[in-house]
Amino acid sequence: MANGDHVYWDLRSPLTMQSLGGGSRRAMEIAGGSFDRADVVLGSDNEVILKRAAGPQIVSVYGTDFRSTPVFFIQDDHDYFENDDAYDTIVTFPPDGFMTEMARTTQALYYPEFLPDAERPRGLAGSTFAGRGLPVSESFGTLRYGRLAEVLLYTVRRTMTLAGPSAVFPDGEVERWLTRRMAAPEVTHVVNAPSNPPGWTAGKWGEWYPDVLGPDGHLTTAVAKPYWQAGWLKQHDRLLAAMSGMRGRIPLSMSGDLHAIGIGHIRRSGTLDLSANPVVSVLTGPVGTSPSGWPSGIRKVGATPPAHLSVDERVKPIEEHGFTLADFTPDSITLRFFKWNVNTQSAEALDTLEPFHTTELKRPA
Repeated sequence: MANGDHVYWDLRSPLTMQSLGGGSRRAMEIAGGSFDRADVVLGSDNEVILKRAAGPQIVSVYGTDFRSTPVFFIQDDHDYFENDDAYDTIVTFPPDGFMTEMARTTQALYYPEFLPDAERPRGLAGSTFAGRGLPVSESFGTLRYGRLAEVLLYTVRRTMTLAGPSAVFPDGEVERWLTRRMAAPEVTHVVNAPSNPPGWTAGKWGEWYPDVLGPDGHLTTAVAKPYWQAGWLKQHDRLLAAMSGMRGRIPLSMSGDLHAIGIGHIRRSGTLDLSANPVVSVLTGPVGTSPSGWPSGIRKVGATPPAHLSVDERVKPIEEHGFTLADFTPDSITLRFFKWNVNTQSAEALDTLEPFHTTELKRPA
């Protein structure tokens, strides 16, 4: 599973445009033109520019390296060609029509939609066209292996709202699907794979948490995060309660986004006591990241647990390239964490990497 941010080509985000040095003008020079937001994506100049922008970022990373392994791609904010930013001048999400079409077209060209699943509602966002159901789904998927394991794959960007205390990331029907699958008894392991991770924050606007970078260079909740929505955290707590409430199961969440490798056990979320069955949250590691792409680079702060949570960090977030392998048996899930440092290790070292950390999660009685 490749979890989020497969393309970096933000078109209007003030934060990433500034960090790229030259912003949209530099992007236009590389791609050989500028996008016309009033035009269609396919069958126009937009298609030519899209392929110049997205193709090298996806093909050069994945190529044929995974030709014997099915790969499922979950989209996050940058796959809509924006960063999750909120200022008085622009709030980039929810995605507008052009952003949605860019994400949809990139997926259609370079990586697969999610396969059908009889247990997933047919009408979820990205699963229909002109009111009719599609055989595949763009934003919400399932990886099912018999009765052993079911992985719930979902983006938090496609249906996010700005409704204050009732705001959500996944919409109500998606949330009901997730909680229903976590309550269903027929599968041994049920794993959540959201595009935005629980357990850590880097002070970004479009996170579950209200923490923001304060004037002293540390994350704080004493300063209000502009345009952050309280309902997002309420939904976060509902989902964590559903995970922890899976009796006889390991409440495991595996995510990307923060460009780090880590694992922590969430024992409390606000007033919600999860200690009877703590939620295990994993940052699976980025296959590739530019030097400025680490949280401590562009955001000047590393990923840390938010004030809302009590987290037992078994591996504090490590800002290196890496990945995680999960092995499922009826009684346990074994996680092996791999990392690779571009500054100190050769590309040949990738062939003989050994896990730097291994943990076995046993099913609770």
